[in-house]
Amino acid sequence: MKVTRFGHASVNISEKLDDCHRFYSEVLGLETTPRHSAATLIPGHWFVAGDTQIHLIDHPFDGAKLNPVGPHYAVLVDDIAAAVAELEAAKIEFLRLGEGRDAQVWITDPAGNTIELGQDPDC
Repeated sequence: MKVTRFGHASVNISEKLDDCHRFYSEVLGLETTPRHSAATLIPGHWFVAGDTQIHLIDHPFDGAKLNPVGPHYAVLVDDIAAAVAELEAAKIEFLRLGEGRDAQVWITDPAGNTIELGQDPDC
């Protein structure tokens, strides 16, 4: 698996969507960017700074492993299908939403931190 760049950091803001939207847009001055794919199934906002995004997720978080609505960071990979095959071969637990180049995949590091993998659109 080859990580090409960071995609986003995700912050769970359960039940504080409006307050957090104002904070990130007015206090930090971040611009919003359109949400897409499975992300639109959960309330939230995406902001962009340079080529990195921060995602606000308004959903209860119970601290479970591999929970896509919990705190995580995302990296983009050169080939998401190959990355999934590597995870399967290494018997690393993962959660996948979607298929093909649109797939979003979550894993945890040995300390339990959640990492989202996605296809780099430039590869």
